[in-house]
Amino acid sequence: MTKRKQARKYIPWRSKVRITSRTIVAALVLLIVGGLYLAVNARVADAGREVLVRQNQRAELQRQIAELTSTLASLTMPQRMLERALALGYEPADMSDMLYVSVPDYVPPGEFVAPRPPGSRTERQAALSPAYTETLGEWVLRVVRPDRGTSQ
Repeated sequence: MTKRKQARKYIPWRSKVRITSRTIVAALVLLIVGGLYLAVNARVADAGREVLVRQNQRAELQRQIAELTSTLASLTMPQRMLERALALGYEPADMSDMLYVSVPDYVPPGEFVAPRPPGSRTERQAALSPAYTETLGEWVLRVVRPDRGTSQ
């Protein structure tokens, strides 16, 4: 022990080197962690800006779609279509101008059923399998008393 104390007295710079190296290591660790933090935040900020750009593009496209739909509706109004047909030389048909053709063995198509909109809630409800409509109570009754559960 005494030799060690004595060696420290002769070499006091060792403790200063140890403290300095620990401080430098701690500073390097903090710099690395700070750099990683900044890199992640930069990527998140870029992604956020990209989302905002895409949302603005989507809003612009929706506005254009609405404008084009309105233009189509105004161009295909019955009154305007009639005016265009008359301008092209067409005239309204009389009963004497019509010719009905009967086709033997013709089967008319079934009644038209309009498709549901993509976001329809009834579509999701209809997609539920009947196997998953049993409640917990019904299942317990079916397991405990198989003869009673099937009769209900």
